[in-house]
Amino acid sequence: MVVVKLGGSLQSTIYIKKWIRAIELKFNSSFILIFGGGKHADKIRLAQKEKNYDDYRAHQLAIKAMKKLTIDHFAYLKNFSKIDSLDSIKNNQKKRKLLVWVPSIEDVDDLKVSKNWDSTSDSIALAIANKTNSPLLLVKSVKFNSKKYLNSYFLKEDLLDKDFLKYKFIKKQNISIVSKYNFYKLKKICNDFSKKNTIY
Repeated sequence: MVVVKLGGSLQSTIYIKKWIRAIELKFNSSFILIFGGGKHADKIRLAQKEKNYDDYRAHQLAIKAMKKLTIDHFAYLKNFSKIDSLDSIKNNQKKRKLLVWVPSIEDVDDLKVSKNWDSTSDSIALAIANKTNSPLLLVKSVKFNSKKYLNSYFLKEDLLDKDFLKYKFIKKQNISIVSKYNFYKLKKICNDFSKKNTIY
């Protein structure tokens, strides 16, 4: 199974549909989609400053933002089975299926990620990939210059959340960080998962 995290920054673009279609076309592997929080999460960041939410309340609302963005795309996910628990992910990971995870606060808290902005959907997706021993594909809006980023992208705090940076160095995981423009390279990306930590 491949865990695919679609960044919330793709929310208002055509690229979510393009990635979903690319995954459907490469249906000789199992995939599970995880959505970021997008503009819904951005609103929570602002509201926390205005209304002085504590970090755990913001964390809960951010998970609901991920869930909302997931539900917003159900119309394009007719070929995907909805998974609403971590146990269901594990039970389905060896089956040839297209899955989409609908997150809950309880499940995310069971992953033992930080309950604040140090862990965003990136770290949550990484924790699920690690829990299921699956490769992780992070789709970002950044257009990568691989020569520039290849040795330093884990250190760029504006690209990945703080816990992802810490967690990655502790856990061994096959990870590819991919520009939203490279949906047509999905087959190559999946074939290259034996090469640790690639960028496209």
